[in-house]
Amino acid sequence: MIQKNNIEVYFLTILLRISFVGVLLITFFDLVFESGKSSVTSSNIVDIIILVCIGLAFILLHFNKYHAAVITATFTPLTALFYSNIYLPHSTTAMAAIIAIGFSFSILLNGISRKIMHAYVGFGMAVVFYFQFAEPSLYLKTSSGEVITTFIFYAVVYSIITFSATALKLKYDSINRELISKNQELLEKNILMEKKNQELIESENQMNEINIHLEHIVEERTNNVKSKNEYLVKYAFANAHHVRGPLARILGLLQLAKIETTVDYPFLFKNIEQQAEEIDEVLKTINKELEEGQDIFF
Repeated sequence: MIQKNNIEVYFLTILLRISFVGVLLITFFDLVFESGKSSVTSSNIVDIIILVCIGLAFILLHFNKYHAAVITATFTPLTALFYSNIYLPHSTTAMAAIIAIGFSFSILLNGISRKIMHAYVGFGMAVVFYFQFAEPSLYLKTSSGEVITTFIFYAVVYSIITFSATALKLKYDSINRELISKNQELLEKNILMEKKNQELIESENQMNEINIHLEHIVEERTNNVKSKNEYLVKYAFANAHHVRGPLARILGLLQLAKIETTVDYPFLFKNIEQQAEEIDEVLKTINKELEEGQDIFF
């Protein structure tokens, strides 16, 4: 399908429509005013050739063959117009049509193809000038000077129109390339911003996961500290009540042994041994329960 957003394709489409209607009208009036003739004239054939070329250009443009459409719509009609100006001096086609076509491919073509077409027009106009300069009266010119004046006029007009059109086209292409470049930069920046945004989202998710993990770690360590504190409290309680008791009794027995003049050593040692065994038993129980993570209970 034709890309309507392309200014050159759009311009070519409009140009082909207008040209087709214009040439169709010229062909019609040629046939009307030459109705007395028994056969189709060379002028009619030229008009028909141009109509066929415009129709082919429409078909090529429909299949996205842009450059082929431009060449078809300009090269063959140019050749037909040159032929008309040389061999059909009374033809209704004029040099002005060549100027219009030159303006068209100044807008529609770029680079080497545009230069080639301009060179072809210059060559064709030179050939036409040669034939008309050689026989001015055949082309309804009063003298060779009139031929020179006419062709200088057409050459100047052609140069002005095509140069202006080419300058405008080059400026348009430059602005269009700049816009495309800016649009590409904006697109790249947008992609970069989306990437950065995605990275920020991923970083935020990672931070949330880390925070959740830290909360679990803090909670676990807090519970661990509380548990150890509870063990320390229970250990202090066990130490105060279950270790200090036998130890105090041992100290009391030793104090009595110092006071008494006669000491029953067997009795003293027996009681000290009992209290020491009780202390040892308490300490073993505490160590075992601390190692196994059990509550210290007596």
